[in-house]
Amino acid sequence: MPMGTCSEGLRARAVVALGNPDRADDGVALRVLALLSQAQGVEFLPSLKTGMDLALSLLGYEKVLVVDADPALPPGEVRLAPLAAGTRRAFVHGLGLAESLELLRGAGFAVPEVWALAIGVPRVLPFGRGLSPEVEGALPKAKEVVEAWLRS
Repeated sequence: MPMGTCSEGLRARAVVALGNPDRADDGVALRVLALLSQAQGVEFLPSLKTGMDLALSLLGYEKVLVVDADPALPPGEVRLAPLAAGTRRAFVHGLGLAESLELLRGAGFAVPEVWALAIGVPRVLPFGRGLSPEVEGALPKAKEVVEAWLRS
């Protein structure tokens, strides 16, 4: 049996924040993570991993929410959607995550249900700390969406 196909010891849920706080609005996911209260059965993980590296680290969870900056959305817009192979993915981080998960599923691994919470950011992300006013204004809505996802 391939590694990861056994349901024994699966952790319930994880919220993964991708981003670089030294690239201004790119750090929005980490700010969302910092706003959340610790919940039973949920792991809150900041991550620099992308693609297959991130997909491999998600094995062992039942359900995962990946929070990331998305320059394809208007700054400050918040959008939640299931992550699926073949869907347009213009996030700054994690390119190839959906395809990597599909590859692992095809190889017999137990792949979690993965959702993406995209937060719109400007197309050009300067170096520096802090969020722009538009992206800062999205934090309460993003927090609310994550909390609702955790209750679902």
